[in-house]
Amino acid sequence: MASIPLLLSKRPPIGHRQCAIRFFDLSVSSLSAKASLNFRPAQALHKLALDSTGNVILPKSLRGVLQFVRTRALNATHRDGLRFNRGSSSGWGRPPPRRDWLDSLDSNVIFYGIIAINVGVYLVWQSAISSYRVMGDPTLLMFLRNNFLVDIRNISAGRIWTLLTACFSHKDTSHALFNGLTFYFMAPAVMRLLGNKRFLMLYFLGGISSSLASVAWNTFVRHEPVSSHGASGAIMATIALYACAFPNNTFLIFFVIPCPAWVFLPGILIYDGWRSISDKRTTTDSAGHVGGLLTGVGYYVWRFALRR
Repeated sequence: MASIPLLLSKRPPIGHRQCAIRFFDLSVSSLSAKASLNFRPAQALHKLALDSTGNVILPKSLRGVLQFVRTRALNATHRDGLRFNRGSSSGWGRPPPRRDWLDSLDSNVIFYGIIAINVGVYLVWQSAISSYRVMGDPTLLMFLRNNFLVDIRNISAGRIWTLLTACFSHKDTSHALFNGLTFYFMAPAVMRLLGNKRFLMLYFLGGISSSLASVAWNTFVRHEPVSSHGASGAIMATIALYACAFPNNTFLIFFVIPCPAWVFLPGILIYDGWRSISDKRTTTDSAGHVGGLLTGVGYYVWRFALRR
């Protein structure tokens, strides 16, 4: 077999010293029987020569031994965790951390999964209302009332899960359509920014915080046992983080009026805060909106602003 020299550096890069050892002989002849039998370390050390830059020029037999140690002997261990890693701050390489299984999923699975759950719960609500009106059977309606609405009565009865299940609940068509369109346009950019796992954390934190704000406000301030759907709070948390991350982007209020994100976010906070205090006849849970918006802002500050 012919020798195949591997050129390490034809021309020294600017700012680097020229390497004295330019070739490694990859052929079997470099480790021939004659070379291995006649090789004596003590004699080889006396034969070492220096080039003009002071670098050691190794004999061919010693270069072959070094090549063997660098490749075959090191690779034979298969212990990557103990190998020297020049890019590591500790000096010893470690296996890369495993990627979370949620983040390894296609983001469309999470995106359309949330939409599908919301649509499914909405259709069950419509079926329950129709069943009650046509046949007078309130069974399904009461089941949804006890498990997909958040209020002090459900919390007092121990149905804590309504803080979470309400995040997927819509009963009115206009409510479902508005939240669905908002989620459709806002969520993809936020998912790309956060990843699947952190986006789900934002969605659930926004919904649960909205539910808690609604229960606390209606119980201790308004003193009314108002029931609420918590999906708007999760959507508001998504809107708030989007506005914080992309403040110069334009929102279309009611899909018509253009407004920059940095103006829209404080504006809607003030508007919902004022409505929660002044308007007691509204069917919109403005206190829940405020809870979701503040959660989105807080999540952005925690994940990005404080870590810069």
